[in-house]
Amino acid sequence: MYTFKNKRYLPPAALDNLIVQNNLYDYTSTLGYSVENRPILVSSFGSGKRKVLLWSQMHGNESTTTRALIKLFSELTLKKSSLLDNLSIKVIYQLNPDGSNSYSRLNANDIDLNRDAIRRSQPESKLLISLFNVFKPHFCINLHDQRSIYAAGNTNLPALISFLAPSFDKSKSINEVRMNAMAMIGNIYKKIKPEKNWSIGRYNDDFNINCFGDFFMSQNTPTILIEAGHDPNDFGRNLVVDEIYKSLLIFFTLFAKGNQTNSNINTYLSIPKNHDHLRDIEITKIRCLEGFRNKIFIQFYEILKGNEIYFFPKIEKKTPKTLYGSRIIDFSKYTNKPIDLNQNNQKIIEKLKLFLNFELFLRRIS
Repeated sequence: MYTFKNKRYLPPAALDNLIVQNNLYDYTSTLGYSVENRPILVSSFGSGKRKVLLWSQMHGNESTTTRALIKLFSELTLKKSSLLDNLSIKVIYQLNPDGSNSYSRLNANDIDLNRDAIRRSQPESKLLISLFNVFKPHFCINLHDQRSIYAAGNTNLPALISFLAPSFDKSKSINEVRMNAMAMIGNIYKKIKPEKNWSIGRYNDDFNINCFGDFFMSQNTPTILIEAGHDPNDFGRNLVVDEIYKSLLIFFTLFAKGNQTNSNINTYLSIPKNHDHLRDIEITKIRCLEGFRNKIFIQFYEILKGNEIYFFPKIEKKTPKTLYGSRIIDFSKYTNKPIDLNQNNQKIIEKLKLFLNFELFLRRIS
């Protein structure tokens, strides 16, 4: 039975509680305010010379890495880790508290903050740029969630984590700054051991100067993008929280020692590129009114209702792309009754639920 834990929805009020419960309040102050006048919180840790800036939830519905940050800094401060003697760290837990409250990718003005690095049209974007300019970090970590459609390479293995050393120009050139980010990712990757049912991917490095990672790279600051991915057995992404926590701890350990600038980038380049051909469910051997159909694919879409996230299944349209299912169901093992696939999406889904009685058709995280 799959266990869904309702932690994906992390509104600002819940973040406030986590900060207090994990004894991070004394490290935390208000950086500024969002469009809807919600405080944007920043925590400061350490007293070392090596400076790191991290930010999460610039897309409000991407909370996995925020949870990992709380877990990590709660532990580092509780244990009075020596890492904090060598590092000075600034952490923005939720750059987009309005989107976090409404469980939306966009901010309250319907702007994607990660496409606002040049225009800086939004108060949230201005705050991040201002902190970057004043703090002058030696390394930046840009934290996101990615959809469950991503596989690591041309496989059916979900990318539980994806890394990227962003490009700083259209040619995707590699200078010393980007090389440092690549080498750091390579060193993190070597210390993480993927399980047999998931893997690690390398995110698309197409250049977009409007994205903050690309922009900060263009300002000669090594930047790493970390995307929290998906495990088919863990829609609450609790496993991913642990792996992001481990990745960040490895990063801090390496950076504090100052030995991350190994010029060999081959390990980074060996990480398989992301492919967007995974879907949540693949149903095979379907008997329909017209005869047998080889397979159909279902993808879940998240919607916030009240304070709970509901997963709504939708049947994917036919595509020339070869798709793979994270979870494969043999329809013929459940029923010999035919199903009418010419109905609308909801009617087909209800029939499939009736025939399959399958736990992943739960409608919400419970």
